[in-house]
Amino acid sequence: MKNLWIQTEHAFVTWIADFTAVARQPATILEFVQAALGSGAAHRVFDVVEAPAISYRRDRDGALHDVLTRLFERERVLDLFGFTGSAMIPGHPQSSTAEATLCHYDREDHLVERAIHDLGAVLASLEPVPDVIPDGFMTHYPPVRITGRRYADVREGIPVDNRPYPLPVAVLVRIHSDIWFPWVYGSAHPDCDHRRMFDNRELATRHTPRLNAFLGEVAAAARRIGGSFGVWPDDTGTRAAHWVTDDSVLLDWLPPAGVMPPEALDAEW
Repeated sequence: MKNLWIQTEHAFVTWIADFTAVARQPATILEFVQAALGSGAAHRVFDVVEAPAISYRRDRDGALHDVLTRLFERERVLDLFGFTGSAMIPGHPQSSTAEATLCHYDREDHLVERAIHDLGAVLASLEPVPDVIPDGFMTHYPPVRITGRRYADVREGIPVDNRPYPLPVAVLVRIHSDIWFPWVYGSAHPDCDHRRMFDNRELATRHTPRLNAFLGEVAAAARRIGGSFGVWPDDTGTRAAHWVTDDSVLLDWLPPAGVMPPEALDAEW
């Protein structure tokens, strides 16, 4: 089996877009939301199909950024990715469904590219032997997970979170799978030693450039309105932190401890 990537509950990498510095400018923050949604759909890495928290369905309601703009104009609600709901766990009540187009291998190890909304479920369907991959490596999340908060009764000149002890006004962009990286440890593979790595470049070079285009545009949109964007160390893996920048996933590096031999792919699971 050549699908040696995993998806875990803890994010491999989290990027944070922080708008606390412009918290008194809700209309400006909405511009970021619109830009991020447009970029995610254009690059096919974050395309919202359904958001029950705001009764949204793409096939019925059209562009989500138009729906959020009307919500802002008519009800003074700034939905800063609060609509994703329930931590974006597919199938949970009030949780959104968001797709990304990714490459993986089918059961015959042929390359497949398709829209995916639950990467953990995809890996579960491809197990070489039933129950051989631990559930913790097949967590049910979308390929890209974006979360934030919803702010009601917003007004220009007043902080969107005007409570006595406000939280940062921020959006978190997470990837929970190493399918985006050119090299993976193959954590579920029987020969994994968490030192040498398996070659995942055939997959990563097909979908990660689109993720990088999205991250670059989202970072630029955040900074353009006076916010910040970068890796959030508190929610990023120690090793994965070396494989990314503040607005991209690196594709041009080699495993420091060596590569698993090709015959490892023939190991019995």
